[in-house]
Parts: sequence; structure tokens; C-alpha cells
Amino acid sequence: MKRSQDTFVFPRELGARLRDLRLKSGLTQMELARVMGRAGKKAGNLVGRLERGDERYPSFGLVADFLRSCRAGFKDITDILDLYTNLPTAQQEVFGRALARVAAHVVPESQSQVKNYDRQFEHPEAAVRPEVKRTMPDRMKRLERARRNAAAARRRASYGQFLSRAVNETGLDPVMTVTVPLFNHGLEWFKILRRTRKSRSEVRERLLAECEARFAQESRFPLSAIRKLQDDVRRRFAQMDMVGEMDWLPNLNLDQYEASLLKPARKRGLKQEEHAQFVRKLEEYEKARKAAVEQVWAEVQPLLDTAGVPTERRPVYRGAVGACCTAALATEPGSAGERRQLEEYMLDPHWIRLGLDTALAQKLAGIVLVRFRELARSFPPDPKSKR
Repeated sequence: MKRSQDTFVFPRELGARLRDLRLKSGLTQMELARVMGRAGKKAGNLVGRLERGDERYPSFGLVADFLRSCRAGFKDITDILDLYTNLPTAQQEVFGRALARVAAHVVPESQSQVKNYDRQFEHPEAAVRPEVKRTMPDRMKRLERARRNAAAARRRASYGQFLSRAVNETGLDPVMTVTVPLFNHGLEWFKILRRTRKSRSEVRERLLAECEARFAQESRFPLSAIRKLQDDVRRRFAQMDMVGEMDWLPNLNLDQYEASLLKPARKRGLKQEEHAQFVRKLEEYEKARKAAVEQVWAEVQPLLDTAGVPTERRPVYRGAVGACCTAALATEPGSAGERRQLEEYMLDPHWIRLGLDTALAQKLAGIVLVRFRELARSFPPDPKSKR
């Protein structure tokens, strides 16, 4: 049987709680294993895996034996288990992902509206009358409502962007007492045009004419400005209808989400885990090393100021500091290797031509080598040195 990635996995918090219970009982891991009835030299390893949370799917009996041997009970771990049992079910996770996919099709300001709108359909099963026959699963009805709401939110955003420009092109003063009524009138025309797409043309024209007369009387705006906005709305609606925006709905296949939920998580092999651990240690080491280089560079700035080194030549000395830091890590103090690495940079004609003062660079090297080696004592171990 396939196991979902969202099913129970033994949490580390539960392992830490079991460890506390063992310590409270005064038993070592090996002693507890014997009390549990586990024998053998490696019996303590099982207890250790439980306490670290490495035993991903322990049996109910194993946890019960652990608690029994510590003279504890399930009451001592129910608060942690309840954190899991209070989570959404696997089916709810599927629905939540699908709903998030639907909401992703609209502008960010409307996404929460799509999700919140859907919550009002969370009716308990008992509320459905027995005589009502369902034609599709309830969750599919909810998703269909969410899809239509997302499409409506997308249309509103498109209307709003267009009307913000069209209102300013009517020639009236761009003040709120003018733009807001015009904007709302444009929205009303969009609603009528969409609502009467499949109606007879005379029905649509009658509703539009009534809307125009009512708005002209209430607003007292020039009829020419009103009709310019209305003509723009007609053209925009026709364009949207022609490209299919009026019928657009987010694509949704719930089976894809269920399949992804039930897809078992791939376990990392030993080599993959070792590589991931090596990368983490290397990142920690490099972060500490770079921070130390920056600190040393900041500390030598006053010496460069005293020597009168101009700003445009500082990068050359920055390279010299970097060469000193590299030599400090790779060689022993005062060794031939240290001297050779420093000379390769400080006596290079290219850097001298760019303004490197060899005497000043050697003076800096004496300071940087000592200071960087002092900072390097606090570095985490270099994982490359073990390879």
C-alpha cells in the first residue's frame, strides 16, 4: 500500500520527550532496551533511533513498550500526538493544494478572496438532507465554485485596469468626485454586457439605455464624456469576448494532486546524505572564512590611510590581503611555502605595474598573517581537509 508523504512520521519532538521520560526513570539506553525485552549488543541502538526521531514509522507496540518500561503512559505524549491529529487530513491537503492552484490565477489582492469565499461551503455532512441526491462529490462542487470565483476576480482586475485609464481619457477633471462615479458606471456597463451576452440585442440595448439615462441624471456629467466612456467599454468588452476571456476558467485536475500526494518520498542514499552533509559543513566553513577576510581587510584600512594609498589602488592591496589569508591557512608560520606564496603575488610585475608597493605589502603581510591565524582558531572544521 502506498504511503502519502503527509502521513505520520515520527517527529523529533516526540523522540526528545521519550528521552526525557527515560532520563527521569534513571535508565540508560541499553538498560531500557533490556527492560523492554530487547536483547543483543545493538539493542540500545533502537532506543537511540527512537529518541533521535530516526525511526520514521515505529510500531504502536514499540512505543507502548518504551513508555511501559519508563513507568510512563500515553498521557505523557498526547500533547505532541495531538499536534499531528489536529492537522488537516490527507484529502483536505489535496483540496487545499488544488484551491491554491486556482487562486494563483488571479492577482495577489484577490487570492485571499477566492479562498475565503470557498470556506462558506464547509457544511457538515448531517446538514445535507437524505432525499437530496448528489450529482458530484461535495469537494468538486466547492472547487468548481472556487474556479468561477477566481475567473470573476480576474475579470474584475482586468476591468479595473482598463477603466482607470478610460476614465482619465474622458476629458473631465481627474478628481475623486468625478472619477469614482465614472469608474462605477463603467463597471455597471461591463456587468450588463456580460449578463446579456446570450440575450436578444434589443434587451441589451434597453438595459444599457436605462443605465445611461439614470447615470446622466444622477451625475449631471456631460453626455459626451459619458458616451465616450461607454464606447470604450463596448470596444474593450468585445476584445475580451473575442479572445475568450469571458469564458476563461482555471484548469484543474484533482487526480493530479491526489497522485502527487500519494507519491512516496524518495529516501536519500548514504552517498547522497554524506554529500549533503559535506555541502552544509563547507558552507559554514566558507562563511566563517570570508567573514574573517573582511574583518582583516577592515583592520588594515588605517595603515593604508596612513601610507596615503589612493582609493583606486586599494583593490591591488585587497588582493595582497587575500593572498596572505590563503597562505595563512595553507602553510606553517615562517615556512618556505609561506614565503613562496607571498612572493608570487608581491613580486608579480603585473601588480607592481598597477601600483603595489612591495615594502608596504610585506609590512601588511606581517600583520595579516598573525591576525588571520588568530581568527582561524574559531573556524568550524574544514571538511575538505578530511577528503
